[in-house]
Amino acid sequence: MRARRLVAAAGCAVVGLWSLLDQSSSAQEPPADPAQQRAALEKSGATIRRINIKVDNVFDLTNPEENKRLYRWANRVHVRTRPGVIESVLLFRTGDVFEGRLLDESARALRSRGFLADATIEPSHYDAATNTVEIDVRVRDAWNLAPDLRFSRSGGKNEFGVGMSDGNLLGTGKSLTVSYKSNVDRDETYVGYGDPNVFNTRVRLNAIIANASDGHRHTLAVERPFFALDTRWSVGGSISNEERVDSMYDLGEVIDEFRQRTRRLSLQGGISPGAVERTAHRWLFGFEADEEQFTPTAAVPQPLLLPADRKLVYPWFGWQHLEDDYREMTELNDMGRTEDISLGLNLLFTVGYSDTAFGADRNALLFRSTAQKGWEPGGPGRLLLFSAGGSTRREDVGFRNTSVFAEARYYRRNLEKHLFSVKLSALTTHELDAENQVLLGGDSGLRGYPLRYQAGARRAILTVEQRFFTDFYPWRLFRVGYAVFALYDVGAGLRLTSPRSSGRSVVHIDLAFPLNGDPSIDHVQLIVETKGSF
Repeated sequence: MRARRLVAAAGCAVVGLWSLLDQSSSAQEPPADPAQQRAALEKSGATIRRINIKVDNVFDLTNPEENKRLYRWANRVHVRTRPGVIESVLLFRTGDVFEGRLLDESARALRSRGFLADATIEPSHYDAATNTVEIDVRVRDAWNLAPDLRFSRSGGKNEFGVGMSDGNLLGTGKSLTVSYKSNVDRDETYVGYGDPNVFNTRVRLNAIIANASDGHRHTLAVERPFFALDTRWSVGGSISNEERVDSMYDLGEVIDEFRQRTRRLSLQGGISPGAVERTAHRWLFGFEADEEQFTPTAAVPQPLLLPADRKLVYPWFGWQHLEDDYREMTELNDMGRTEDISLGLNLLFTVGYSDTAFGADRNALLFRSTAQKGWEPGGPGRLLLFSAGGSTRREDVGFRNTSVFAEARYYRRNLEKHLFSVKLSALTTHELDAENQVLLGGDSGLRGYPLRYQAGARRAILTVEQRFFTDFYPWRLFRVGYAVFALYDVGAGLRLTSPRSSGRSVVHIDLAFPLNGDPSIDHVQLIVETKGSF
C-alpha cells in the first residue's frame, strides 16, 4: 500500500510539472509563474536537452514604428553577434542539471557585454518522459560600429575627441577603438583592442597603445578571471608602461608640474571552493612590481613639489566574500535598459609586503580593503547602496599614502515613474604621496565650479537630484530625460542616451549656478559631458 502511494505521488508530481512547463498545453490554462517553473525543474532534477539562441537585430521590424527604410538599411549592414559568442558566455551547457541561478547569472553576464542591448534566458518545452527541458536565450544586438565623436565642457574647460570604434568586430564580441582626443591635460591618439573570450575560452585580453603630447601609455593584460560565482580558480597578469606630465592645482590654476614615468608588472591568481548557498569565498594571491620615477619638465626645470622616486616590489595575499543577491531594475541610472543592481555583501581585503630583498627601495606593508552592500528599505521602489574602502602603506616612518572613502546613494520612486536621488560621498587622506592630490571642482561632481577648483586633504560632496524619465523617443534612437539638482549649486539639465548603441553612456547638458563661489567664477556654467549614468 505504501509503495503504491509513493508511485501515485511521483506520478502526480510529474503531471504537475508537465502542466507548469509544457508550452503545448491547453491554451485555456493560465501561464505558470516563472519562479514556480524554475523551482519545479530544480526539484525534479531536470537536465538541459537543448539551448536555443536567438539574436535579434538592432531594430525590431515587426514594430511598425521601426519598419522603415533607415532602420531596415541599418539592420542589413549590421553584422549580428555570432551564436557561438553568446554560448561562450553562458554558465551552463547541454546535459547539465537545470539550475535557475545560473540562468540569471548568465543573463547578467550577457547584459554586461557592451555589444548587447538586452538579454533574457528562460526555460521552455519541458519533456516529462525524459525529464529534460530546453533553454531559450534571447539577446538584442546594439549598434556597435560608430564614429566616436565627443565634445564636453565642464568647469569652464573644453574637451573633444574623434575616432571610430567597433564593440563587436564582425559579430565576434571583440572590440577595436581608434581615436584622438584633446583635454585640459594632453592630446592623445589611442588604439585599444579587447577580446573577452579568446578562442571562445574564458581568457580575456586587453591591449592599449596610446601616444600623447606629453608621453605615452602602453598596456597589455591577459586573465582567466573568476567569471562566475562558482568559478574555482583564476590566474592572470598585466604589464604597463606610462609616461606623462602631471600638473599640481590650486584654485583651478596650475602651480607646478613634473614628468612621471610608471612601470608596473602584476601577476595574480585565486582559488575558491565555489558557491555555497549563493555565497562565494575566494583566497587571492599575487606579485606586483611598481616603479615610479619623477623628473622636471622643460617648462618647469625646478619644480617645487617634485616627488621622490619610489619602487615597491611585493607579494600579496587577500580574501573576498561575495553574495549573489541582485535586482533587475530600469530607469535608475540609465533609460530604456535593464540594470542589474547588486544588494549582496561584497568584501575584499588584501595585504602585501614590500622588501628590499625583492628589489624594492623600501620595506613596507600595504593594506587595501573595500566593502559594498545594498538594501531596499521599505520594499521595492526604495533603494540604498553603500560602498566604502581604503588603502595605506606602513613604512618605518609610519603610515603613508593613506586614503579612506565612503559613499551612500539613496533612490526613491516618486511622481509615478520618476526618481528622487541623494548622494553623499566623502574622502579623507593622510600623508599622500606628493604626486597625489585631493581635488574638488567641476570634474569631481561640483557642477558650476571650475575644474580642480580646490585642493586639500579631504572632501565631501552631497547632491540632491530629482530625475524625470520621459516617453519621448525621437527617431527611435534616443531616450530623453531631465533632472534638477541642488546644494553647493543649483541647476537643471537634459539627459540623452541611446538604448540602440553599445556601451552605457548618458549625455549630460546642464546649466548650473554656483552658490558660494568667489567673484572670479561665472554666475552661470554650461556643462556638456558624457557619464556612465544619469
